[in-house]
Amino acid sequence: WNTLPPMPTARRWHSSIYHNHHLYVVGGCYGRRLNSVDALDMRNLQWNHLPPLPRKVSSAYLAIVLDNLFVLGGCNSDLNCVADVHEFDSTQQTWRQRSPMPEICDGGAAVSFNDHVYVVGGRERSCMRFNPRNNTWTSLQRPQFSHTYGSSLILNGNIVVFGGS
Repeated sequence: WNTLPPMPTARRWHSSIYHNHHLYVVGGCYGRRLNSVDALDMRNLQWNHLPPLPRKVSSAYLAIVLDNLFVLGGCNSDLNCVADVHEFDSTQQTWRQRSPMPEICDGGAAVSFNDHVYVVGGRERSCMRFNPRNNTWTSLQRPQFSHTYGSSLILNGNIVVFGGS
């Protein structure tokens, strides 16, 4: 185990993803929902603040497509699950709202694959694909079982969803 520098903003129920030498930590809660986004540069172990999300969120799903960070779903300040999608343009350092997910996915997971974002699992057994190029969603065949709070990853060209309740 190695100890990393402490996060600039204390939080729980946050989301995190690693990409291109940076560990991104998004939203979460510390007495209240947060919209802060911090990035740890793993080359020099320095934290950087990114522009805040347009909304406060906890337990969101994250994915990276074409070097842009996508924040999908999660819970808002009223503890309601949402279908919102926001994209962080890493070049312009700005957020923009994208088409919402066609359904709320509570307790699912997200993964990027072939320049698309897939949201899978959850209580509703979701399976949907987002195309960032044309800002559209496609609903796909639902998994046989729910995978609430499970994880997903790409393995040998397949999306694998595992664990959860």
